[in-house]
Amino acid sequence: MSRRRRFSLKKSLEIYLVYFPFRLWTFWVKHLSLESLGFYGEKLGTIAFYLLRKPRRIALNNLHLALGSEKSEEEIKRICRDSFRNIGKDIMESSRCLEYEYSYLKTLVRFEGKEYLDKALKQGKGVIALTAHLGNFPLMDLRLVKEGYPLTIVARESKNPKIIKFIDSLKDTFGIESIPIKPRITCVARCLKALKENRILMLQIDLNAPVTEAWVDFFGYLVPTFKGPVVFSFRTGAPIIPMFITRKQHYHNIIIHPPFDLNIAGDRQQDITSNIARLTKIVEATIREYPEQWWWALRRFKRARDIRTGESLFTKRS
Repeated sequence: MSRRRRFSLKKSLEIYLVYFPFRLWTFWVKHLSLESLGFYGEKLGTIAFYLLRKPRRIALNNLHLALGSEKSEEEIKRICRDSFRNIGKDIMESSRCLEYEYSYLKTLVRFEGKEYLDKALKQGKGVIALTAHLGNFPLMDLRLVKEGYPLTIVARESKNPKIIKFIDSLKDTFGIESIPIKPRITCVARCLKALKENRILMLQIDLNAPVTEAWVDFFGYLVPTFKGPVVFSFRTGAPIIPMFITRKQHYHNIIIHPPFDLNIAGDRQQDITSNIARLTKIVEATIREYPEQWWWALRRFKRARDIRTGESLFTKRS
């Protein structure tokens, strides 16, 4: 009994030692002017770049794998530093987005290709929005719900239950339905339910995935990639629409692509893999266009294999 109590006490201390600094930080951010968020966010990202050695090492390794043959060492370091700075800005802006007036949000976050989304939703089968950890994607979510779109996101949750509760309360305030990635069966069931209710299901496929997922080409390496978008589309008939948000000089731009045309040859497993491969190339092309806005510190190449031999050469490096 005493051993169990000690374990519970240790766990509680760990939870609050993370939660209290997190709440102090949100309290500090709340008292900054909206105009200064970008300034402080860039400083925050710069500090993180120099102090967080492990994320910086992962980001630089990923950049060398993806762009090492195309970019100089100086360019790679610049992209990495700018990525951290943009993430700092994203975090600061997202932390205050509850206070944004609708008129301010419309000026800050703009649409391109909104007609594709509207037309797809009229089919009544829901929409699978394919996106990535690029740009300030929480602002994209907020802009969509403020426009009246029913939005469901699938996300990995923090391990801290206090932070989970706090973030969930914010999502509820936004009107965003959030589905935890685990347990898998529950996640899949809720995703299908969201599409049945003609909601937008937002999926990010640029995270490290289990080896049981589809192995496809990403920057010249085979990586396991979540096949959910294609599987859900096959099961429900919901169209897949690639959708990304990018940072411009004075605003953010949501780029909504036309519906993705699925190639169907008759072999279900092969059809899933081939279509995920094509969708991954859309993500890759967007990252190539805005390399400083992707989260390079993600462990996307953790299980990467040589595309010619299938040999796992990069696990230790990532």
